[in-house]
Amino acid sequence: MLTRRQFLGATAAALAVPLPVRRAFADEPDLVLQLAAEPGSIPLWKGPQTQVLRYGAAVLRGRADAVKPAGGVLGPTLELKRGERVRIHFRNRLRNPSIIHWHGMLVPDQADGHPRFAVGAGGEYVYEFTVRNPAGTYLYHPHPHGMTGAQVYYGLAGVLIVREPDEQARGLPADHELALVIQDRRVGADNQFVFQRTMMDRMTGVLGDRVLVNGMPDAAFKVSPRPYRLRLANVSNARIYKLAWSDGRPMRVIATDNGLLSSAEGPKEVPYVTLAPFERVELLEDFGERRSGAEIALVSRAFSSMSMADMMEGMMGGGMMGNMMGGRMGGGMMGADQGQELPIARFMVGSGTRVRGGPLALPDPVPPPERPAAELHTQISFRHMRGFLNGRTFDMTGFADDERMPLGRPVAWTFTNDGPGMAMPHPMHVHGVRFRILERRGGEAADDLREGIVSAGFKDTFMIMPGERIRLAFTPTESGLFMYHCHNLEHEDGGMMRNFHVG
Repeated sequence: MLTRRQFLGATAAALAVPLPVRRAFADEPDLVLQLAAEPGSIPLWKGPQTQVLRYGAAVLRGRADAVKPAGGVLGPTLELKRGERVRIHFRNRLRNPSIIHWHGMLVPDQADGHPRFAVGAGGEYVYEFTVRNPAGTYLYHPHPHGMTGAQVYYGLAGVLIVREPDEQARGLPADHELALVIQDRRVGADNQFVFQRTMMDRMTGVLGDRVLVNGMPDAAFKVSPRPYRLRLANVSNARIYKLAWSDGRPMRVIATDNGLLSSAEGPKEVPYVTLAPFERVELLEDFGERRSGAEIALVSRAFSSMSMADMMEGMMGGGMMGNMMGGRMGGGMMGADQGQELPIARFMVGSGTRVRGGPLALPDPVPPPERPAAELHTQISFRHMRGFLNGRTFDMTGFADDERMPLGRPVAWTFTNDGPGMAMPHPMHVHGVRFRILERRGGEAADDLREGIVSAGFKDTFMIMPGERIRLAFTPTESGLFMYHCHNLEHEDGGMMRNFHVG
């Protein structure tokens, strides 16, 4: 007799190469890649090398430019084309189980990286899918249950860019773009990453006081005096960034998580961008509007943030919690603060002829959503050191009746962050769909964060503040079992994650 856990493990092993994929092998894909996760070490600072986990990639067949190396600890950039049929062989050379999730991509459920398909040390998983997403900035990262936070923190993540032929015709600076993957880390005296240390790390998520951009510290870029397309991605475990230019220029947003804004929505000028874990935005920034030789910085400005110690102290009364845990999150055992100011990257404007950008042609406005065929409601709460979705935590293969939705029919999904327990923001991610935010109401977002929350466009990840209500609209295009969860990775690993079923 097998236990339930043994049965699920055996099932996952048997499905390591999913049946639909095995059947599809008769039709050769356009592109075949190999992606491996393995331990390594890299020189990030003077002194001992930093022990990390890394993705390595290779093109086995097809376009050689589909894989581009990235610096430091970050995995290589994958560049795919819309309509391309892709096969990816993932090899796990770690000591622990792992699987890859293609964050924001519309793929079949067995290619989505659900933790039920995690393979053990030495195992392999084969993905096959057709790229159906519009041009945009996407991500890939591990998704084994209970271990995602650690694997991402030690280096397993990368950028996935989808291209379309008409991008250059839209006036985008195709030959002048930069992707900036932003991650915070705590680093010990021996140059090693410091992961979870205290109970508070599990409740707040791990926060660091040093920033890596594209896997390297002290990021600096020399740019020409002309427009650039900047792809910004927050790939931190828990940190929220308030991204702004040091000289006070507004940010010109042209895309969010799942592609370009429509002409009715953008370009959208904001004084700063509030970016929650695993959200992305794209900016159109004209460095030609600054003088040659100018140096500007991308920074994360300070913002009001009640620390977890403050919240617990308020609940317990008095200063007992602060005394126990070493005071506010800005010092002592509590480590870095969620709202502290941080330098991100420096930009030096080179000399030369200033090049003006042409007119920008964003996509046509999107029709309003149809009347929903299904309505879902999820209440978020955090208590007893764990997050809950409608009072439930993760079940590897289970889902409730109120977590079902029809295939190919409009769905409206309302999230409310007003459950019992501790009040905190949660970055929520829904697998397998791209949605629009219909409504954002209420909440306790500080005024110094709200102006930078960009809700326009198609998204796959959103931040919901304490007391806030957010309503999403989408139409599922893939049947099967998918996930929704908090993308604070420590919350996710603690079980703040559920399945939903389409079909």
